[in-house]
Amino acid sequence: MTQQPDQLTIEAIRETDPGARLAGFFEEYWPAYEKWMRRATPVPVAHCVRELRAHMPELVPIFDELLSRVGAGDREARFLSLYCPPRLVRACSQAVLDSPEPTLIRTYDFSPSLFDGLLLHSAWGGVRTLAMADCLWGALDGINEHGLAVALAFGGRNAVGPGFAAPLVVRYLLQTCRTVRDAAEALERVPVFMAYTFVVVDRDGDHLTAMVGPDRPPLIDRRRASTNHHAENDWPEYERHTRSVERLREIQLALDQAEPPDETLRVFLRPPVWRTDYAHGSGTLYAAVYRPSSQDVALHWPQRTAGFSLERFTETRLDITLPGPT
Repeated sequence: MTQQPDQLTIEAIRETDPGARLAGFFEEYWPAYEKWMRRATPVPVAHCVRELRAHMPELVPIFDELLSRVGAGDREARFLSLYCPPRLVRACSQAVLDSPEPTLIRTYDFSPSLFDGLLLHSAWGGVRTLAMADCLWGALDGINEHGLAVALAFGGRNAVGPGFAAPLVVRYLLQTCRTVRDAAEALERVPVFMAYTFVVVDRDGDHLTAMVGPDRPPLIDRRRASTNHHAENDWPEYERHTRSVERLREIQLALDQAEPPDETLRVFLRPPVWRTDYAHGSGTLYAAVYRPSSQDVALHWPQRTAGFSLERFTETRLDITLPGPT
């Protein structure tokens, strides 16, 4: 969480028991987490935990074990519940390909200095997952042993309400779902704190794009491209700042032209999809390519690639120099 604007470090680590390794990272990151949580609307911690137990009970044993390892206090529990956290706006681009195999491509845009930088191989609750961690146990994107790949994006609407942050929802899908149908059922019932877009792909090639929010029913369909708006002009200033409409058009054009996967990936590695506004906390930190059939992920930058597999995982550290403005 102390990255320079043009530098990025990602540590790929393995953890079997919740918190066995992450407790050390939590100790390092907690001052920043705690400062962020001071901006949250006050909600009694008991209510946050009740909501977690009500809506995602399968996560409670993991939550309890993590909490016991990182401090077991009200402040830590309030944070780890990820219920009604402070507002957090990110930018992401996503595409689903079905040939020659089911593939999810996504970029993640955020501040390097606020990025957890952890690629976590875990086996919590007996389910193996490989995910880019966020807020210690949440996930920005990931894949599980059943061949289900999931990614999140901010939905581009300035709406908030009672619910959970998107990274915990991604973690929930990875821990509990085997198929896109399972994920659709979960996304229909789990309340979210802000407007989000989730993309889910399974090993059979089924996929969905779910546009959810605290103020309207979920819209779940099979569109293959998404960025950071549910509809144009939902939040015009944000759309202009992040070039959300332009990014979507570039990706959709590649899909319409049936470009091969390598060519589609190149669209993600160049402007306008790849963004370099790191000084203002809104540049692309990585592109990820998930392949559910082989349960692997490749992380890409314009000049570098690193591959990881759920089955053959090796711990490592990546020191990345992010590209400058173009």
